Amino acid sequence: MGNSRILFSLAVGARLWAGDPGVEPPPVRSEASATVTVTAEATPVEVVRTPNPVLVVDRAAIEARGADNLGDLLRMLLPGQVFSSGGVGTAATLNLGGGRAQDAVVVLDGIRLSDATGLGGVNLSMISLAGIERMEVQQGPCSTRFGSDAQTGVVALYSAGHAREGFSGQVRAGAGSQAIREGLFAPAYGWASGWVRASVSGQQEDGATPADHPFRSSGVFLGGGQQVGADTLVTASYRNAFAGVPVPITYADYGSGPRAGSQYVPSRQDFNRTEVLSATVRSSLTPALLGELTVGQALQARLEPNYTDGAATERYTSQRNQANGALTWRASRISTLQAGFDLYQETARFAGTVDPATGRHLAVFLEDQTEISDSLRVVATVRGERDRLTFPDARDTQVSRATWKLGINWLLGGGLRAYASAGTAFANPLLFQAIYNAQYQGQALDNERSFTAQAGLTYAAGPWTAALELSRTLYGNLVYFDANGGQFIPASWGGYYSGIYRNGSDLRLQSAQVTAGYRTGTWSLQGFYRNQEFRDEQAVPSQRFSSGAVIRKPFQTLGLTGHRTLGSLRLEGSWSWIGPRYDYGLPTAFKEHFNDLGLKAMLPLGRAVTLTLRGDHLLQPRTTVPQWLARERDFQNDASQIFGFPAQPPTVTVEMRYLF
Repeated sequence: MGNSRILFSLAVGARLWAGDPGVEPPPVRSEASATVTVTAEATPVEVVRTPNPVLVVDRAAIEARGADNLGDLLRMLLPGQVFSSGGVGTAATLNLGGGRAQDAVVVLDGIRLSDATGLGGVNLSMISLAGIERMEVQQGPCSTRFGSDAQTGVVALYSAGHAREGFSGQVRAGAGSQAIREGLFAPAYGWASGWVRASVSGQQEDGATPADHPFRSSGVFLGGGQQVGADTLVTASYRNAFAGVPVPITYADYGSGPRAGSQYVPSRQDFNRTEVLSATVRSSLTPALLGELTVGQALQARLEPNYTDGAATERYTSQRNQANGALTWRASRISTLQAGFDLYQETARFAGTVDPATGRHLAVFLEDQTEISDSLRVVATVRGERDRLTFPDARDTQVSRATWKLGINWLLGGGLRAYASAGTAFANPLLFQAIYNAQYQGQALDNERSFTAQAGLTYAAGPWTAALELSRTLYGNLVYFDANGGQFIPASWGGYYSGIYRNGSDLRLQSAQVTAGYRTGTWSLQGFYRNQEFRDEQAVPSQRFSSGAVIRKPFQTLGLTGHRTLGSLRLEGSWSWIGPRYDYGLPTAFKEHFNDLGLKAMLPLGRAVTLTLRGDHLLQPRTTVPQWLARERDFQNDASQIFGFPAQPPTVTVEMRYLF
């Protein structure tokens, strides 16, 4: 039986498990096709059959975009939902669906990657794509499957799987403007019952403004899998990624006069290192029962500049140990059940503190997929959780809660599909937020809660595709930063308020997005328009869109992508426009817009070699230090995504790839 029985248990749709002899099951996890999601539900299912908006990106699509880290990739795929505080390598956060960074969970082979010492969410620039074979982005409440704080969605990354028998792999090298240097060596070896893969990558590039140090990063990946007996597959992977990032801007205040020279220190930089180790055992216990267990650890360390001489001496460390598992049972011809658990402990050590903060999490969940007919599916999930948070010099906090989600998907015929879903989510205050309030005599923060409803109508027939997607989220007790509260810092330290974290109620996030596209074998064109708002209903009318709870959410975003092939030459382009938004410290809307344009040409040179010429950030102006100090770029279109932090200037890269 061998691999066939495992693959059989992971097949798409109820008919496969019912024994349809004319359908071949797809490969597992990272090897699923671009039309199949392995994230949205308990078992792999075609994207058009799930009541969830899911974006699937395979390895070919990742490589075609030339991104080396998750931040660059998502910036291209989700314009207006990824914000970078400056140039290459600087912090990039995902505001999925218009929500906050901490509302979207990022997992790698089932292990959560959030930094417990951070301000929530993940710095996407620090996640290398070396060894990543597949990415799925699901928007909407994902708490029942990925934890209570997945209030707006999840980004799931999967390591490369099976390798063909014998040696194979790729070598890539590139160079370009801004002192760009990049390289990748990724060999693999496969045999009849298993495989091993490795990769080593490195990158260097000058930052957005002149500094003493360039951005540099390196990544190492090692992974493999082995068939054990007739029905069990064991996989394991290890990643180690490092980055040194120039951060010469100490702070960017709002004002009219020239900035002080002390606000720009060319020697400032920070360092980040992330290690992730995971192992998974997947076994077909019976023809209708699949078991899966994953264990892993994620370690993150940061050295940030201090407030005296700007040296990178402020250390933050985060560690998460996690285990999750599930049993999937094909209960009947129309119903599939999955029951599982999720267990992890996270520890955070902050600069200036002696004792760590810890969080312990235990959850169990149950999901039912019912295929009422060939065209109608219903998915229902419920999850119960218990958390215990321990802070230095404070009482422990224990929380128990439940979340649920219900969705329906209907294939209407003629290429039309309709879906709708609704669900709840809860989230603890971040460890950092709780400690910060304790230091500055702030209030004890309540747990957040939210309710989301979403619906969509999609169309796909021949070369045409189109979609309309609607979403609304209602928040209660949302934790936000109030820059005007907290303790007053004496004039000798700058004379300002420390700020404080507060709970805000009656907040509403809603969005509508329209996409349309046309694709043939030689050319394609796809466009989208997104309109969204995040409203603080309790704020005074003049601040309902600009309170600390709702900033940095562009009201409108639109864009176009397309390609054209001329013989063996492939030309690609992408353009996006990000409209006005609010930002910290600004008394009015940040009215300037941000255009982003990228162009690429790919030419195969034989069967194994590809030459690529790529231009990125082509509409961004170059910023000198005198221009920044004189505020010449503060309110200039296309100059920055976040006020006061210049975006990376145009770059041109030439890359050679060799497959063996």
